[in-house]
Amino acid sequence: MMGKVWLEKVRLKTAGLIFFALLSGGCSSPKEITQETNSPPKKPRLSPIQPKTIEVFNGKLTFIEMKIPLEDGVYDLSCLGVSPDSKENIVKMLVSEQNAQIYYVEDYYSEESQRTCFLTDKRIVLNVEIKQFPYKEERLRVAKSKVVLSLENQKRVEKEWLLTRDLYKTSAKSFLFNEPFRLPLYSKVTSDFGKRRVFNDLKKTSHLGTDFRAAVGVKIPSANSGRVVYTGNLFYTGNVVIIDHGMDIFSLYAHLSKIEVQAGEMVLKGQIIGRAGKTGRVSGPHLHWGVKIAGKAADGKSLVDASKQQFGLPL
Repeated sequence: MMGKVWLEKVRLKTAGLIFFALLSGGCSSPKEITQETNSPPKKPRLSPIQPKTIEVFNGKLTFIEMKIPLEDGVYDLSCLGVSPDSKENIVKMLVSEQNAQIYYVEDYYSEESQRTCFLTDKRIVLNVEIKQFPYKEERLRVAKSKVVLSLENQKRVEKEWLLTRDLYKTSAKSFLFNEPFRLPLYSKVTSDFGKRRVFNDLKKTSHLGTDFRAAVGVKIPSANSGRVVYTGNLFYTGNVVIIDHGMDIFSLYAHLSKIEVQAGEMVLKGQIIGRAGKTGRVSGPHLHWGVKIAGKAADGKSLVDASKQQFGLPL
């Protein structure tokens, strides 16, 4: 009799535990459902940007400064034109204490009438109106081998084009100068930037630099401080020095008779980097000074003026 009573108590106790477990399981289920239906956290709202409208000529450099609600750093702007086959321009923008600084150049060969530049989050920063500059034409006589290239020279030119193209893809992510640019020489300009050239009445090209009169051996100074990224001899430019000034700004000094710096060396504004000469494709001794911004040729004189704006100096 006692055994039956004890078994009944055990059965009742076990049933109570099972019932309690079922209740506990039932209570936890709604919590799991609640967690599954939680909505993802909302993205922080982006501060609005007041786009700036600028006007530029193809091949001419413009300096832009504007207030912008962004953290300090370097940003890439994607600039697209309105034509169906428009090629994208990538422009560097340096932001410090919500103050943005941009050096903008429209490609010399560009046929776009306008562009829109925006951040990766699609916020518009610039509206660019583009005009065609009335560049002049000139005719020159040079050695026939410099116009009608041999197969060997064609291969050399292609190889050198790829080399320099890659050089312009890597630049310091800050300005390497703290004062305006200067002209490398103050002698007579024998050929302006952008002239359309005809060599020996055959080959047509464009002069994407500025030529200064300079006898062989004349000292050539750097237009501003920066880092030398290339020295060597190229088919068209002869002995050449290329300097990175940061933020995709480069300067080139061509046809030198002598090079006095090395790749990797930091140079100061006005430091002598070589001597004038007549190497490469030339009709006589002179200095060819070129400027590239994000791989696009720009008028060096417009760089001097733009940098004066950056540092608040009169043009």
